[in-house]
Parts: sequence; structure tokens; C-alpha cells
Amino acid sequence: MVIELDIKDKIVGEEKLALISHIGPPEEMGILIEEIAYWAEENQVKIIGPPFAIYYSNPQKVPPEEFKYDVGFPIQDEVTGTDKILIVSIPEHRVVYTVYKGPYANIDRVYDALVKFVLTHDYDVIGSPKEIYFNSPEEVAASELLTEVQFPVIKKG
Repeated sequence: MVIELDIKDKIVGEEKLALISHIGPPEEMGILIEEIAYWAEENQVKIIGPPFAIYYSNPQKVPPEEFKYDVGFPIQDEVTGTDKILIVSIPEHRVVYTVYKGPYANIDRVYDALVKFVLTHDYDVIGSPKEIYFNSPEEVAASELLTEVQFPVIKKG
């Protein structure tokens, strides 16, 4: 199966994020997203974008119980987090990215394409990949899932 992808780069502006750092199976992500959304509603924190995950482990190389990632939302307000929900600021940065339409089960092909693009277009990856989820399996069929995959990069030279 060939996946057609439009890979580009862009500057992502400074972001304030509410997130939970987690070690465990990626299937627990939905519960964590709901927890942050509930916290935001209870504390009148304005969520200004879709949920995301930043991956620090490769799910194909570590057991699910050792999989490390952050999950959260971009937010607008100056707030204090909790023991579990952290508020962090990410400075402006460049990313190589693409928007993928399809099941999460095939997203490894997107990562392969992004790695190939980075290697052939003089970029260095300077951080962990981020996935932004524009819809969810609870809302649409797997074939209709929209996910933006970003690699933080610097341009060589």
C-alpha cells in the first residue's frame, strides 16, 4: 500500500501546553486526554487546539508498559498545573510535517517517509516527534482519521 504524502516545513510559533507525561501503553492516551479536557473545563482554561502526543519511545522497540510519551492540548491562559498536569512553554521552532489520513496502524509509513525527507533535504532532527489528532476513532472510521506528524528540525548549512 502506497501512502501519498505532501511533506513540507513550517515555523511553529511559541506554544503554551497543558500536558501529562506518561509511561504506559498508547491505548491509555484517550483517558489522559479526557483527564486534561476535564481539568481545563473545571478550571476555565481555554483549549486552543486539538490534542497531541510527543513520543520519547518507539512503540515498535519497547514493550507497551515502558512506552514514554506526553499527551496534552495547547492552551491560552496563564495557569498553574497540578501534580499530574504540567504547564510548559515551547519556543518557536521549525518542523518538517505532513498530514496523514488513515488508520493509526499504518502511521509507521508516515514516519519512514518523514525520515527519508529529512535525510534527502538537509535537515537535522532536534527533538521528539509530535502527532496532532484532528479527530478520533470515537468520531470517525479508522480510514478517516487525520493526524499531523511533525519532526522538529534545523536546516543544515
